[in-house]
Amino acid sequence: MNDMDIQDLNELDHSLTLAINGSDSIFWDNVMYTVTNTFSWTIVIAFLLYIIFKNNSPKEAFVVIITIALMIALADRLCSGLVKPGVGRWRPTQDPELMYMVDVVRGYRGGSFGFFSGHSCNTFCMAMFLSLLFRSGKVACALFFWAATTTFTRLYLGVHYLGDVTVGFFIGNTIGCVSYYLMNMAKKKMNIVQNKFISMQFTSTSYLKSDMDMFLAVVFLNYMLVIIISMILGID
Repeated sequence: MNDMDIQDLNELDHSLTLAINGSDSIFWDNVMYTVTNTFSWTIVIAFLLYIIFKNNSPKEAFVVIITIALMIALADRLCSGLVKPGVGRWRPTQDPELMYMVDVVRGYRGGSFGFFSGHSCNTFCMAMFLSLLFRSGKVACALFFWAATTTFTRLYLGVHYLGDVTVGFFIGNTIGCVSYYLMNMAKKKMNIVQNKFISMQFTSTSYLKSDMDMFLAVVFLNYMLVIIISMILGID
C-alpha cells in the first residue's frame, strides 16, 4: 500500500468519524457519556459473576474467572501498554488537525493516543468469550449489542476514529475466542470435567436457561437505568 492509499484511507477515516461524532441532543450526550463509563455496567457484571458461580463447581468457576481476568489484562496491556504508545496515533479530540472540529461532551477528551480502541477490544473479547461459554443465542445477541453500543459511544464522543474501533473489534473477538479454547484445554489438563445436563432447561454448556433469561432482564433494566440517569442529568 503506497503513501497515497494510506492518506486516502486516513482522510476517509477522518470524514466518517466526524459524521458519527456528536449531536445537538443533550439527552444523547448524557446517554453516551454514561454508557461509555464501565461503572455504569456494575450491576450486569455482578450478575454475570453470580451466574458463573451458580452454574459451575467452585473449581471450574475459579478457572473461568481467572481466564476472564487474564483475558482482559492481556487485551488492556496489548492496547494501552504496547500498541497505543508504539503507534502514537492521536485521538480525534487530541489531534491538532481535527480537535477543534470534534464535538466534545463534558470536556471529555481521553488520553493522548487512541489506536486501537481499548473499549472496543475489551467489550468484544468479553462478548465473544461469554457467548461461547453460555451458548445462548439470545444472550449472545445481548452481549454483542452491549459491545456495539459501548464501542459506538467512543465514536460519538470523538475519542476514537472508526479505524481504531474496527481494529479493536477484530482483535477483541480473536482474543475472546482463543481465550475460551485455551481455558478448555487448561480444564482438561486439570481434570475438570463439566457436568453435561441433557434437558430443555439447560444450554449445551449446562447453563440454566432461566438464568440466561434473568441476565437478559438485568441488561434491559440496566439500559433503562442509563436512560433515567441521562434524563435526570439533562434537567437544568
